[in-house]
Amino acid sequence: MSDSEAHWRPRTYWKAGTQVHVDVDVNGVAAGEGVYGQHDREIDFQVGDAHVYRVDARTHQMKVFSNGELLRTLPVTTGKPGFETRNGVKVIIEKFDVKRMNSETVGIPAGSAEAYDIDDVQWAMRLTYSGEFIHAAPWSVGSQGSANVSHGCTGMSPAHAGWLYAMTRRGDVVETVGTDGDDMTLTNGYGDWNASFKEYREGSAL
Repeated sequence: MSDSEAHWRPRTYWKAGTQVHVDVDVNGVAAGEGVYGQHDREIDFQVGDAHVYRVDARTHQMKVFSNGELLRTLPVTTGKPGFETRNGVKVIIEKFDVKRMNSETVGIPAGSAEAYDIDDVQWAMRLTYSGEFIHAAPWSVGSQGSANVSHGCTGMSPAHAGWLYAMTRRGDVVETVGTDGDDMTLTNGYGDWNASFKEYREGSAL
């Protein structure tokens, strides 16, 4: 990813129940400018259920899968012209039961026709560092399932968003298709799945 950051992923999405052991052997490793690693670290964890959420901006629907089973199909809205949602594979980065959303943080100036400042957006799940979320959007319920009216986020009703939020964990996968927006990149969030495994291996230090 860079001279100071290393990532690792399998060929395909992690299999539910996989036992993972991470051994970070950095004690004494030079980090530059006289700084050296102080501690090795070992971590063990188990991969949870395989949650994959498939968003189609053309049909305005999200299909929610758990371990390959379709649980629900939810009506959604995605980014409108000029603010299109990114295509590609995204991963839930962080979750907020309530989040303030201000258009200035994504380059839309206060006082402009597209400006917004909402203090209490519920069930917000971040997908990109640049500001894409899945969240409750009660103001657009009338368009969900039929039109794309957001500034790039994937919006749904509070009831649907609350249900999804309750089952979602950081690392769950969101696949977005059918928009006229840019493609997802490797670094705007946890974007590793947007490289083919061949490309990923070509960048390997192993």
